[in-house]
Amino acid sequence: MKDKKPLLIVVAVVVVLLLIGGVMMMTKNNKGVDTSNDSGFVEEDLPKLSAEEVGLTLKASTNKKQVQFMLSKASDLTKVEYELSYEADSAGGGEDGEPARITRGVAGEDVLDGSADYTSKMLDLGSCSSGTCRYDTGVKSVKLLLKVTKADGKVYQVDSALTL
Repeated sequence: MKDKKPLLIVVAVVVVLLLIGGVMMMTKNNKGVDTSNDSGFVEEDLPKLSAEEVGLTLKASTNKKQVQFMLSKASDLTKVEYELSYEADSAGGGEDGEPARITRGVAGEDVLDGSADYTSKMLDLGSCSSGTCRYDTGVKSVKLLLKVTKADGKVYQVDSALTL
């Protein structure tokens, strides 16, 4: 037993060092990421542009199950990243017989070709798979957050909202 005591001490020290190293690595990997951000975009301090500066318009389809955005001043833009977010009824019941609400969203990006106009694809307010769509109910408004990259490489934020 006397010969095993130094071996046990060495093993204990190695285990403690591995645990400390693991905690430090996890802490290092989480720095700079704001996990409280609901939007999904990493929180950044981006300069803002108004919707008018990029000619942003946001419109819903006639059945209000899809949304599309257009940029009429896009010739100076090389890339657009978008996140559309909204609240919809949840399948679970809420308090007082009212449906529970859940935050949903659609995100994507497109590389622009230098044209003056850009039109996004129709963005579904729901989920689609194998040609079958299940649209969310109770959607009253949507919020659009854009990150646009200009030809000079500078990135800006633009936001807009639409009541359905």
